[in-house]
Amino acid sequence: MRIFNKTVVLEALKNSLNTDYDRKMKFSQKLKGEDSLIPLVIHDVFGGEILKTHANKYWHFYNMVDGERVDFSGTESLDSFENIKFEDISATADETYGSVDNADYSNFFMRFVRAFEETIGLDKYNHSLAL
Repeated sequence: MRIFNKTVVLEALKNSLNTDYDRKMKFSQKLKGEDSLIPLVIHDVFGGEILKTHANKYWHFYNMVDGERVDFSGTESLDSFENIKFEDISATADETYGSVDNADYSNFFMRFVRAFEETIGLDKYNHSLAL
């Protein structure tokens, strides 16, 4: 059973990014440069596919979860991705890992999981699950 709700995931992303970045920055500014890390974490937590598309001279990664394209890296609000056209080219996790530092990935993964649990209220159930 998957627990995927775009609104909840977006809230968890905001909360996990707020721990490392200046809270006065706009959410879209915090996402800039995270467009490899976020799709990788989404893939590892929720499954689905990692997809890519050409964005300027670089690859832009995003996800397909439960048959829906999801792009949490804020491309709609970033000037550098203003005219992005999603090509839905399959990408591998290894390909995405190539542009992500392992320590950064592990750190962000754990922050996201904690933020996701807090957002959906799993912390209320931790005690009963541990018994």
